[in-house]
Amino acid sequence: MNRAGLKSENQKFGIIFDMDGVIIDSNPYHKIAWANFLKAKNVEVTEAHFRDLIFGTSGGEAISILMNRQFSKSELNIFCEEIDSEYRRIIRDSDNIELVNGFIAFLESAITQNHKIAVATSAPTENVDLVLDKFDLSARFDLIVDKTKIGRGKPDPEIYCKVIEGLAIVKEHCVVFEDSISGILSARGAGLAVIGLTTSHTAEELVEAGATFIINDFTGISIEDVHGILGFGKRKVTIQPEMIEKEVQNTKLEI
Repeated sequence: MNRAGLKSENQKFGIIFDMDGVIIDSNPYHKIAWANFLKAKNVEVTEAHFRDLIFGTSGGEAISILMNRQFSKSELNIFCEEIDSEYRRIIRDSDNIELVNGFIAFLESAITQNHKIAVATSAPTENVDLVLDKFDLSARFDLIVDKTKIGRGKPDPEIYCKVIEGLAIVKEHCVVFEDSISGILSARGAGLAVIGLTTSHTAEELVEAGATFIINDFTGISIEDVHGILGFGKRKVTIQPEMIEKEVQNTKLEI
């Protein structure tokens, strides 16, 4: 059945957010934590490593590749905890941590319309609790699935399959907000529509990975747009790759 044009009134949707680079503009602080860890190991790290290897993954694989050797699972867990502990120290000590622009207004709009809200993140529980508590957000979410609740990290679709099951909403009624390539591949692998944020990658890279709508932040989208992306409401909203410039402006396209 073609859902385009169907009314969105009284429809309940699942709105799913990654955390780092989506809810919170945390990439600069992750970079510092990783750089400090790798410097202590005499390993050089580049922007390409952050963009293509580190961001959006559980971390263990990135450590093995960057340090050019295999480690046991327990060793990788220790290394990851070192990095996460440094990240948490930075977050606790900084007064400059900010949510992605427009997030609160968008979240309030989704909650007001009685949609189900979830977080699906590769971060450990300690990081999630620190960030969400810092901004008094924990109670706003119906479901939080983090690194500790899955066996396979992104880009494996396990985390998003678990979220869909937990929300008890069919995947056709769910949309994901992601900033990383591995996150987009994970969500698409679970059969979900993805809205990409350009906090970590270019619009072209996000579209190539499978995102169907691109924003710089949450001032560039409304809940009505989400309805359209899912094929409900008065219009169906999509962005085709050829419609995206190298550096997109944070504006909605004319449909």
